[in-house]
Amino acid sequence: MKIKINYEALPDELKKLFIADGCKNLPKPLRSKWHDYQELRRKGNRRDFISNVWATPMGASDTPFDHTILEEIKKKDIRDPDYKGELYITQYSNGIMNTENIRYMPGVMGRLQWWGKLPFGRPEQRHNYIIAIDPSYGLGSANSAIMIYDRNTYEQVGMWADANTKPEKLADIVVGMAYWCGGIRPAYIIWDAGGGCGTMFTNRLVFHRYPYIYTQRREDSKTRKQMKKWGWIGNAKKKDDLLGELAIALSGGLTEDIGEYKSIIIHDKDLLDELLDYVFRDSGVGAVVSKKADLSTGALERHGDRVITAGLAVLACKEQLKGNWETAENPPPNSFQARFNCEEEKQKKENRGFEIRRYLY
Repeated sequence: MKIKINYEALPDELKKLFIADGCKNLPKPLRSKWHDYQELRRKGNRRDFISNVWATPMGASDTPFDHTILEEIKKKDIRDPDYKGELYITQYSNGIMNTENIRYMPGVMGRLQWWGKLPFGRPEQRHNYIIAIDPSYGLGSANSAIMIYDRNTYEQVGMWADANTKPEKLADIVVGMAYWCGGIRPAYIIWDAGGGCGTMFTNRLVFHRYPYIYTQRREDSKTRKQMKKWGWIGNAKKKDDLLGELAIALSGGLTEDIGEYKSIIIHDKDLLDELLDYVFRDSGVGAVVSKKADLSTGALERHGDRVITAGLAVLACKEQLKGNWETAENPPPNSFQARFNCEEEKQKKENRGFEIRRYLY
């Protein structure tokens, strides 16, 4: 039996006994008189409340992500992928990719996870996509991670992770994904170019001559001046900014009317686990607390690689616009819009010929 109470109609002395917020800021839908008293008593010291009342170990850490937001995401958006498979990619004798022969194959190793529909074996061609990458050396100690972000729906639609893929091979896979995703505008690629593995990945990506890639910018300046280097290279400050923007976007993804500012909806459980474990160390650089092996890929440790891809996807929203197929005048040749325009023009010509014949007779 449920009893509804009009909180606003209660006298002030009774309002102090409990908090009526629909349990929106709690990891579990439970409240009690004792719990509410402790929250009021510690108001303003959230770390003390989380670590001592909720008994959450991460509450004592300095984390860039609000755990109550992550718990809401877990209940609302986290689910199993609709597809698991691999991309079939072929190359010419000179190493250049055969862009006409790329297709999705369900099953196999199942590293590419997909949330949503795949009409005709490809993503929705009336949308635009962002592909964000955090490469590794591929020696088994850390994951290489790839996220595919749907710019139109603000959600993570694809995730790929593996600990034994070398940077050169990873670049081949990424370029194949870009051509496979397609869209109104070609898929936009952004990656972490720091370190030796980042340089190796960058060189292979440039070899494929894929033009729609991120070039460094002064993100903290008014004009966002474009630099001469490819890829995103992070330091302590840039990483702090990246994670802060991601935290805002995760919160924005929970709103009913997702806006244009910053929003991301995630579905991957492994990504959520890394977000829950992410904390700042004394040096100011984010690091994953958990040293557990990643059972899904075989990596010896988790270093927050999926988290970086999510942050880069949010950053790339400044470069990749939403797909608007109704107003696309010059779409890519093999896109849905190009075929639609061709068929429409064909119908117009046939109708025009019918009108001419009618007046002749």
